[in-house]
Amino acid sequence: MYMTRRLFAAFSFVCLFASVSFSQNNGVLPLTGLRFFNEGISAKSIEVRIDGAQLINNRIPLNKDIEILLTRPAGFAESNKILYAGAEFALVSPRGELLSQIPNLLAANQSTGFIGGNLSALSIKFGITSEMIRANMNGTVKIRLYDLKGKSQMRLEIPITLARKDEPLQVSKATRSIPAKNGAVGVVNGLKAKNVLVSLDTSITVAPKMAYTSLDISAIEGSSISGIFQGKESFWVYDDNLNEVKITDILLKQVKGAMENNNVDYTLKIPYRPKNTTAKTYTVRFRWESPDRKQLIDVVVKI
Repeated sequence: MYMTRRLFAAFSFVCLFASVSFSQNNGVLPLTGLRFFNEGISAKSIEVRIDGAQLINNRIPLNKDIEILLTRPAGFAESNKILYAGAEFALVSPRGELLSQIPNLLAANQSTGFIGGNLSALSIKFGITSEMIRANMNGTVKIRLYDLKGKSQMRLEIPITLARKDEPLQVSKATRSIPAKNGAVGVVNGLKAKNVLVSLDTSITVAPKMAYTSLDISAIEGSSISGIFQGKESFWVYDDNLNEVKITDILLKQVKGAMENNNVDYTLKIPYRPKNTTAKTYTVRFRWESPDRKQLIDVVVKI
């Protein structure tokens, strides 16, 4: 039986399947919308997993281990090849109410530390119960990974929504990265795509006061023109502090392809800022998913 208020944590060496790498100090990840803030501690990549498979949305079940896996974590002070890490857990309601908090998920190793050197991965596991989430159906999990012997830390914030009791989990071991330039990070599941090109478009007259992020996703295999039109599209915009910016304008799109081989070219125009605002950097995330939620495209770009 899953114990109320039970939380799990582990720090381990593991073998990894392919994951999305990133290099910026702060950012948003595709698939889950996890926000990360590197404040002295960094990682080559971050994944959210359930039962060893990658979570491909932010809907999570109660009473189940959720794993955050960081590959090649760096930034810890080491003493005799030993590093000392802590991981603070907090669950926050949509109104900002603190629902649950654990000072250090890694408290069992607080005195002994962990073997440093070429650490391949750090695994943190936690679970959420109905008692912790209370009457809320969504919230934010906040984890602060910190150095017990220094001031460095990394903050992770995951928006979560509770899955229904009988809802199939949306996980995958077969996600693929989309080749991308201009700082974009793209992932597909159940599909293939040749690449994604990113550009700024200020020529659109539908909403003449807005600048648009243009995403050109080329040579999509595994769907069709009608399949893309039947899917669900969502987008999010964040300011340079990764606070979400509410955009009321709609995205624009164009879908083209050759009927004989079902290759699809998919162009998105995403409104993200007023044209006269040029000093700030924004993060734009776009997600498309098929009606059965088995196929998806998820792209994040700083622009």
